[in-house]
Amino acid sequence: MKWLSTLRRAALGLVLGMVCPAHGQDAKSEAVTLNDRGKEVVLKNDKVEVTLNKGASTITSIRMGDNDMVARGKPVYYSMGGGASYRQPTGAAFRIVESTPEIAHVAFLQKWKPGSPQAVDIEVHYALTRGESGVYTYATLAHPKDYPDSGVGEWRMVWGMPAKNDREWLMEKIRVDALRDWEMPSPADLAKAKPTGIKEIISITSGPRAGQNDCKYDFNLEYHSVGCWGQASDKNHVGAWIVLGGYDFFNDGPTKQDLSSASGIIHIHFGRNHYEGSSTKLTAGEDWRKIYGPFLLYCNQGGNADQLWEDARRKAGIERKKWPYAWVEDKALYPPAAQRGTVSGKLTLRDPLKPKLTATGAWVGLSQPDPGSNWQNESNRYQYWSKVADDGSFTIPHVRPGNYTLNAFTDGVVEEFEKSNVTVKEGSNPTGDLAWDVKHHGKKIEWEIGIPNRRATEFALGKDYFHGYGWDRFSKLYKNPLVYTTGKSDPAKDWNYVQGAYSKNGKVMPWPWEIHFDLNEVPASGTATLVVAWASAESARVDFDLNGDKIASLNPTGGGNALLRESVHAKYSYDYIDIPVSKLHRGANRLVLTQTRNQSPACHVMYDYLALELP
Repeated sequence: MKWLSTLRRAALGLVLGMVCPAHGQDAKSEAVTLNDRGKEVVLKNDKVEVTLNKGASTITSIRMGDNDMVARGKPVYYSMGGGASYRQPTGAAFRIVESTPEIAHVAFLQKWKPGSPQAVDIEVHYALTRGESGVYTYATLAHPKDYPDSGVGEWRMVWGMPAKNDREWLMEKIRVDALRDWEMPSPADLAKAKPTGIKEIISITSGPRAGQNDCKYDFNLEYHSVGCWGQASDKNHVGAWIVLGGYDFFNDGPTKQDLSSASGIIHIHFGRNHYEGSSTKLTAGEDWRKIYGPFLLYCNQGGNADQLWEDARRKAGIERKKWPYAWVEDKALYPPAAQRGTVSGKLTLRDPLKPKLTATGAWVGLSQPDPGSNWQNESNRYQYWSKVADDGSFTIPHVRPGNYTLNAFTDGVVEEFEKSNVTVKEGSNPTGDLAWDVKHHGKKIEWEIGIPNRRATEFALGKDYFHGYGWDRFSKLYKNPLVYTTGKSDPAKDWNYVQGAYSKNGKVMPWPWEIHFDLNEVPASGTATLVVAWASAESARVDFDLNGDKIASLNPTGGGNALLRESVHAKYSYDYIDIPVSKLHRGANRLVLTQTRNQSPACHVMYDYLALELP
């Protein structure tokens, strides 16, 4: 009932309006202060008090009312690499960038030392503004031209979540998306958990998650799709969130994913190196700098976990409107809005075999990939992405001036649109009307399995993929071989989201998948095409046999270990297999797909889409 929905929204607004912090810079809010205490510096407004450790470049405390939103002994920190290449920006030179009643902004610069890993300088910034319930942060990396060849892979910020005591968290619920919004194991549950054969996965033996596994990869996210993630409490009525205003500093485009929240922790990965992330590669003589952020460490209070999550998502919308932030110091690295460009146009999609398909909802973006590469594998520079409206129009705001490649992709199309040499200057940059004529190898689509959408979500278990050791379910749920009959089988039930190995009585064996299809007629001549789009592939080789004859054997590109890392896709790719029509039969046909490498559960493929196109 409409009145009931309105009443619920009003009640939520009343709860959050009374207790949750105001958004933006409230004129009635108290001035921001900065107190340098020697080893610490404290930034304070009337919403939060933020304590920074000057020797470690970390946040040791974010006090909101009676609660500290940072774990004791587990500060908010930036780090890079792992193992022998692990690095934190400790011992950095501290400076005050700005201190006024409106903002307290400080920075910590750690210069690279020859012989140490990652030949880049790291400068971490924290900024508290008037009336804001949280602290902004960002970091810049610099590789002067006299530094040697180097690179940056894993590059992140980590926020330790506080516990009330050794038995319970201050915030007991994780909130990242509609599929993953559960109560996490308590500190006591984690202490009792048992290890498994994979170090990141533990088996929970007590509490609300008893009998299930727990792993940081349970909560991998496509950052562009959510805007915020974090943790909140029904019991204590507080929440802690990563809130994004902009995305231009992330690598590999809007389909890229990485870690978000997990039990007792919140991550943000800038290099998004998991799931086959493209590392930043730097060469001697290259003068390179990049800014990562700013983003907001947002704290709220006053509602239950769902209300606090809704408030954080609303806050993400507000931050998007503020982007780019005027207070960022380095105007060359982070130009203000007036020095950026807006790219706009209209995209018309024409697919002769799918005439109802339009460009509505397509991603359209600008990137600067290396020659021969594309946006899926670009990390050194910035990318800008937006969605196409119902009428085909698009607007990409706040683009740094430069020369770009414009790409578009959408559900329903295997390949993508590309326009090179798009020059962006300050102000308005109209592209005019862009025509995307979708190409096909055949004249008729005989059958399809799935939707070309760069992920395997529409298949069986495709919305239940985020579980450690999930592959153990496959041999319990499916027969060997898996048989799919076009026109009769349901892809959401009969086609699993991943093809790996098959286990029976402790033995591992290949798991062939059969596609049965009937043809009323076979073309007299020409070549048919099997379209295979891959959502993920890891150490895989797939043999294709049609009616008893091998027609192809492919090693699909990809990597990223998406099955073990509990995802539904990694890097996207596609292949076309030519089939002489003489190999097709009038009546019954059988196509067999066998993933032949079974030395590890990691070996797998995830199909995004398969289709047979006839000449």
